[in-house]
Amino acid sequence: MEPVLVFALAFLLSAALIKTRGWHLRMTGDSDLASVQKVHGVSVPRIGGIAVFGSLLLYVLAALAYGNRSAFIELLSLTLACALPAFGAGLVEDMTKAVSPAVRLAMTMVAALLGYFLLTASLTRTGVPFFDHALQFTLVAMPVTLVAVSGVSNSINLIDGYNGLASGVCCAVLLGIGALGYASGDTMLLQMTLLCVAALAGFMMWNFPFGRIFLGDGGAYFAGFVVAELALLLVERDHAVGPWSVLLLSGYPVTETLFSIARRRLVTRTPAAEPDAQHLHHLVYRWISLQPWSTDTRLGDLRNPLTTVALWLLNAMAVVPAVCLRDSELSTIIWLGGFVVCYGTLYCSLYRAGTFGAGFVQRPWIEL
Repeated sequence: MEPVLVFALAFLLSAALIKTRGWHLRMTGDSDLASVQKVHGVSVPRIGGIAVFGSLLLYVLAALAYGNRSAFIELLSLTLACALPAFGAGLVEDMTKAVSPAVRLAMTMVAALLGYFLLTASLTRTGVPFFDHALQFTLVAMPVTLVAVSGVSNSINLIDGYNGLASGVCCAVLLGIGALGYASGDTMLLQMTLLCVAALAGFMMWNFPFGRIFLGDGGAYFAGFVVAELALLLVERDHAVGPWSVLLLSGYPVTETLFSIARRRLVTRTPAAEPDAQHLHHLVYRWISLQPWSTDTRLGDLRNPLTTVALWLLNAMAVVPAVCLRDSELSTIIWLGGFVVCYGTLYCSLYRAGTFGAGFVQRPWIEL
C-alpha cells in the first residue's frame, strides 16, 4: 500500500508543477534549446526532482505524524537527509543555470560523506582480497566510497537527456537491488527500493513518452545518490550478495561515464566535465533520425521515446543477468566484461554509420 501512496504523491506533485508552470517556467524551464545536448523544441520545467524527492519526504512526514518510528522510516529519513546536498545543488542549477560541475560534484561528495557516517554506507568489499584488506582502513574506505557514490550519482545525470531514460534506468537498477536483497532475506531494503521506484514511476507518468516535465539535475543527482547508497547498503548488509553483481546492475550508466571520460580526455582532448552531444544516447537518437520511417509523423515524433526504449533494453542486458547470475561471481564478471565489449561495439558501429555527421531537424516534442 505504501508504494501506491508514494506513486500517487509523485504523480500529483508532478501534475501540480506542470499546471503551475506559468508561474515558474521563466526560472525552472529548460530554455537553452541551442545547447549541444538538447533535442526538444520548447521550454519544459526541469524540476521533476521536486516531485520525486517531495513524495518520499511527504510519506516520511506522514509516517512520523502517525507515530511510526520504525527502523525503515529511520533509514528512509536518513537517506533523504544525506541526499540533500546533492539534490539541493542540482535543484539550484536547474533554476539558476549557474552552479559549476565542480561544485555539483563536491556536493555529491558531501552527500556521500553524510551517508558514510549517518547510514554507515561504505565500500568495504570488492571481491579482490588485497583491496578488501585495504578497505578495512578508514583512510582508504572513506575516499573510495566518496568517489564511488559521487561517480554513480553523476552517471545518472550524464545519461539524463531523453524522456524517461534516467528515471527508467534507475527504476530497473533499484528493482535489481531489491531483488538481490529479497533473495538474501533483506525485506527492509526491498521495501526501500519499491518506495523509490514508486516515486520515480509517478514522475515518469508525465515524463514518458510525452516530456511535459524533466527530471533535472536535482532529480538525477538524487536518484543516482539513492541507487549508490542502497547498492552499498546491500553489499554491506547482505554478505551473500557479491559486489560484482551490484556493479553489473549499474553497468550501463557506469560504463557510459567511464567511456565518456576516456573519450574526452584521450580522443577529443576536451575537459572531462565539458558537455557534448557524443554520448551513446545521442548516437542512437541520430541513427533513428536517419531511418526513413522516422519522418512519418502520423503517430507523432517517435524518435525520443524509441531512443529511450532502445537504451532501456541495453540496460536490461546488465540488470537481468546481475540478478540471475548472483550465485556465480565468475559468470557475473565474465558477463560484465561482455557488456562493456558490447557497449563499445555498439558505440563504434553507430559512429561508423555516420551519426556524428548526420544533421537532423529538431521538431517540438510537445505542445504545452
